[in-house]
Parts: sequence; C-alpha cells; structure tokens
Amino acid sequence: MTNKKNLLILRKLFMLLLFSATFFLPSHSQTDSTSQVIKITGTRLTYPIIQKWIDEYTLLHPQVKILVSSKIPASGADILIVSHILGPQDVKETQSSIALTRYIQLPIVTSRRDDIAGLQSAGFTETDFKRIYFSGISDDAMIPQEYRFVVYKREKSACASIAFANHFGNQQKDIDGIGVNGDDRDLLEAVKKDVRGISYNNLGFIYDIKTRKIVDSIAIVPIDFNKNGKIDEDEKIYNTLDNVLDYAEKTKSPKLLAENVHALFSKTARKDVTEFLSWILAKGQQYNHAYGFVNLDPRVIASEQKLISSFGTSYSCAPSSRNLIYKSVTKK
Repeated sequence: MTNKKNLLILRKLFMLLLFSATFFLPSHSQTDSTSQVIKITGTRLTYPIIQKWIDEYTLLHPQVKILVSSKIPASGADILIVSHILGPQDVKETQSSIALTRYIQLPIVTSRRDDIAGLQSAGFTETDFKRIYFSGISDDAMIPQEYRFVVYKREKSACASIAFANHFGNQQKDIDGIGVNGDDRDLLEAVKKDVRGISYNNLGFIYDIKTRKIVDSIAIVPIDFNKNGKIDEDEKIYNTLDNVLDYAEKTKSPKLLAENVHALFSKTARKDVTEFLSWILAKGQQYNHAYGFVNLDPRVIASEQKLISSFGTSYSCAPSSRNLIYKSVTKK
C-alpha cells in the first residue's frame, strides 16, 4: 500500500515538473527569433560600413547575432546588398528593397603620370568619360603617347562597375579595357603599377579613412562640372575625403558618380531583420562619413522608414513613387 502511495506521489511530482517546464520555458517561436543569425552578403565595398553598423547595433542589442560575409550565398541571406540601380530582374516578387546609404566613384590614375598637372587642371567632362572608358580609342596610336590611357576594369560582374557604366547609359560589358581579377582594391593596385593606367574606384578605397587624404601613388582626375575646360576654384573638392562628402551632400550634383546602396530582403522578413534595417536609417547614418559613404537625404530616409513600418499593414509604398523621391533629391 505504501509503495502504491509513493508511486502516486512520484507521478504527481513528475506531472507538476512537466507543467512547470512547459509554462516557464520560452516557446519554440520565441527561441527561433532570438537565436537565429541575421545573415548579410552582397557588394563587398560596403562591408566596412556594414560591420560598423553591426558593431554599434549589437552593443545596444547583445542578444542579436549578425554576420556579414561574401561566403554566404545570396539565397541563404536575410539581407542582400546591391549597389547599383535596381531593375525588375534584381528584385523578386517576394522581396522588397530600401536604400541604406550612398557611395561615390571617381576616376583615378597613378600620381607618377607626366601629364598629371594638365589632367588635374582640365579635368574630365562627360564626353571625356565616354571617350576614355567606353569608345575603345583611349589607347589609340593617333593620341600622343603621354595622353594615352590603359583602362583597367573589373573582370567579373560587380556592383560598382555596373553603377559606373549605368551612370553613362551603358552596361558593365561596354567598359573597354583590361579585366582585373579580384575586387576594387585590385583595380587600385593595377593603376598604381601602370604609369598609363586609369580606372574608377570608391571613396573608401581612394582615400585613407584615417588620415582622410588620398592614398599613396594615386591621383584623382577632377570632374569639370560646368564643362568650361578647366577646374575652377569651386570645383577643387578633392583635397580630403570630407571635402568630397560635404560637396556631394550640399550640391547633390548629378554629375558626381553617386549611387544608392540597397538592401534586399524578404517581404516576410523576421522582426529582428527589419528592426536592424530601421536602426540603420534612424541611427546608423552618423557612421557613414567615417567610412567614405554619403548620408541619405532625410526625405529618402522617411520614405524608406515608411516602407519598413508598412509590413503587416495595408499600406505599400510602390517602387515607382519611391523612385520619384530618389530623383527629386538629386538636382538636375
């Protein structure tokens, strides 16, 4: 009889413990939302600023795990970074996109060129860009030796090269020149080694982000914004990285080779993903300049925040209306 009582007591204790465990432990969905890693991949030139955003965000939210890596396949990423104009083929029906920041590319040569003083006093117009990078005659025998260029371009498809070509109404395949295997840092090194070399690159690689000065052995060919055949005083904006960023944000000149950095993500993205993106728009912009990136216009930020907050509601900010906002903040 005593054994039966003891057995009954043990059964009741077991059921009580089982109930307590079920009641107090987090549900499966709660565990998933806190233990999953936000995976980011895409345009590698953006990784320095993305890593900074991650570092600052996870200081505030240590329970959130975020990883950015080129080894993450696009199909397995929560956020895909694309840094060129988005076409219908770039965004799936199940995806949405927002702009996170902007970046600028400039034409670069080696500072060892004999004609560097002349190049920097005259600068490049849009016609010069098209002749040198897209016409195939930049190294023509009819051009005096000292004025010839050897164009270096990315060998494989890359966001920055696509954006550079798009700016002049072309595609990446239309850029003439020698393909360089590697990334944008390798383009920089190719130009350094060739006295006749010319290419294009982003501010974060052209400038030393610590000293804010142009990196050794590289020179920028300025843009002749007013097309008068010379670089005027108000066009001399390249002394420091901050000079370029300041000019870009104040003038919003469409002649600067600037493009949005886009984040593509699922329309059914987890809350931790959309909260991180929202934080980048609201708080992350303050870190952009340190890494050579341009802050978004407040109107664009408001538009993108509205899109993020629309998930789960009947409101939807159509891409066409957002494109109008993008265009309206760039002066013609």
